[in-house]
Amino acid sequence: MGANNLKKIYENMPRGIKFAFAPLFVRAMTGNPVFKKTWESIDEFEQADSSKREQMQLNKLRCTLAYAYENVPFYRRRFDEAGLDPYAIAGLKDIAKLPLLEKAEAIDAGDAMYSTDGSLDFYETFTGGSSGQALRVLLDKSSIYAERAFVCHFLSRFGYDPRKTRTVALFGHNRDADYYYSPLKNEIVISPFRLFDDSQTEAVCHDIKSFGAEFLMGYPSAITQLARRVREHGIDLTFKRVVYYAENYSAEDKALAEETFRCPAVSYYGHTERAVFAEITDGGCTFNDAYGYTELLPTGNPSEYRVVCTGFLSKKMPLIRYATDDHVVVGEDGNMRLVGHKRSDTYLVARNGAHIFKGAMTLHVPELKSIVRYQYYQNEPGKAELRLMASRPLSPTEESHLRGYLDRRCEGMIDVEISYVDSIELTARGKERWAIVEKNVTGGGCSQEHSPCEDVLDLRAPEGSIDERREEADGYRAAQEDEPADARFAEEGGCSDD
Repeated sequence: MGANNLKKIYENMPRGIKFAFAPLFVRAMTGNPVFKKTWESIDEFEQADSSKREQMQLNKLRCTLAYAYENVPFYRRRFDEAGLDPYAIAGLKDIAKLPLLEKAEAIDAGDAMYSTDGSLDFYETFTGGSSGQALRVLLDKSSIYAERAFVCHFLSRFGYDPRKTRTVALFGHNRDADYYYSPLKNEIVISPFRLFDDSQTEAVCHDIKSFGAEFLMGYPSAITQLARRVREHGIDLTFKRVVYYAENYSAEDKALAEETFRCPAVSYYGHTERAVFAEITDGGCTFNDAYGYTELLPTGNPSEYRVVCTGFLSKKMPLIRYATDDHVVVGEDGNMRLVGHKRSDTYLVARNGAHIFKGAMTLHVPELKSIVRYQYYQNEPGKAELRLMASRPLSPTEESHLRGYLDRRCEGMIDVEISYVDSIELTARGKERWAIVEKNVTGGGCSQEHSPCEDVLDLRAPEGSIDERREEADGYRAAQEDEPADARFAEEGGCSDD
């Protein structure tokens, strides 16, 4: 049975029956050939010695470069200009002969960034990024399953079983509902807005316990709020692991969660473009070499390195030497710490006092095609101005769609007005910031008169926002055939996914 049919059946089921049929939906993910093959390849990679792992990674890199050269106009020109033969890559470091790919360059390249291979099944999404510059991203639908396999495999170290484990996630929105049930993950999604209503605390905890959630996942700010509420109400709520994503978190946040829920906290890092994946534990940050090839380039600051990545999961829009705005710092103990954009605690304030961080307000909409940059401005709780630098004014229909998108994201807690500007206000150091919140806003984050607030790293759940997840669910389908191997590399294992 196809995933679209499963989705239709699920949507028409009462909640109790949905739970009863949960194993059927979970198998739609874990039984998918791409998910299974990716899981097996991760196992093989991790069990190999360092020499074998490097060879496996090199083979994937060669296949990625060869495919890009043969099918993507941008890269054919780039390789030729750099004088790099993609079929003569002797080692991983040979890729350094290519220039870095900055996000702005990828935006300017337009359709030349996309594969001309008509056999690929793909979908479209957008990343607004910290600067508000819109990048249209085309991803193989198979990457949905591959990405999920990497996430689940990481969590399996801590007792997570993608076929059985139930999780609760604090992120997204579920307006007019106590929670949203994601059948493909066997997960309930509770809006952080519920946590700012103290009268909802016991009901939220009851929902979590009744569902039997073993892992707590989501925005650090929401997890911290839940921990505070649980302690204030004297509620006993425990998990096997706390898993952070979508925002930075402090050592204090982590300590509070670990003490309250009596379990360790971990995190993982990825981005919309699906070109890099890192696992974050008490031992530091580790980039997964089976997912892609990650370079760490010196920034000029002591022990600080910029994250540059080449992804292996998607062919429709290969990203080769893609320079992110994220950084790692290597400590005296040799462990890497992911710091990303310069830390900011900036947030908007809803009419009920809830704090709305950047993850909830980042735009992932088609209208980004016409938006050069954007920034929020707030001087009153419950109201905000979305300032757009646009190549053209949005149509009334587009503006209505954008307002509806933000209304759903904020559950109607912030009225957003759209305005058009010629420039976006920068910090004193010339950095862009996602929002300007005046000092007079009750509990507001950062005023334009304060010290510069710079952007926070999106430790984004690779599966995307709840909106993206619902939209992607429409496109879930099992891969029926393996990709053909490239004969050029047959002697070295071919361009398979293994």
